[in-house]
Amino acid sequence: MIAKRFNAKEFTVNLKATIQKTGKLGFTQDTMEKLQLTTDCSIFIAPDEENKKVMYMGVLRYEHEEAFHVLGSGKYVYLNTVNLFKSLKLDFDRKVYIFDLTRYEEGDEVMEAECYKMDMRIRERTSEDKE
Repeated sequence: MIAKRFNAKEFTVNLKATIQKTGKLGFTQDTMEKLQLTTDCSIFIAPDEENKKVMYMGVLRYEHEEAFHVLGSGKYVYLNTVNLFKSLKLDFDRKVYIFDLTRYEEGDEVMEAECYKMDMRIRERTSEDKE
C-alpha cells in the first residue's frame, strides 16, 4: 500500500543563512519564504554544547525582548548579530560563514520556538566577496 507520495519541493529547497561582512546574519530568499520570516519575527540563537561549528536558532512569530529581532532591507531580512559573532571571535571580515539550516524538532521545547540546526561552513573571503 502506498502511504504518501513525496513532494520534491520539500527536499529541493536549501535553507541557508550567511554572516555578511558587516556581521549581520542574512537569509536567502528561499529561507525567508520557507521559514516565513518577516519583520514581525524574532529569532533565538544558541550554541551547541559540544560542537563549535553547530548552533541552533528558534524562530518566533512575534517580537521577544531576549531574541534577535528580524530586520528588513528592501526584499531581504537579516539579524543584527555583529556583537554576538564578535564575542564568538568569528572573523567575518576575512572569512565567509555559511549556515546550512535543517529543521530540528527535538529543540523546539528548549528553544521555546520552531528550532533549526545551523551547521557552519567556513571559507576565506575572495575579492568578489569583499566588494
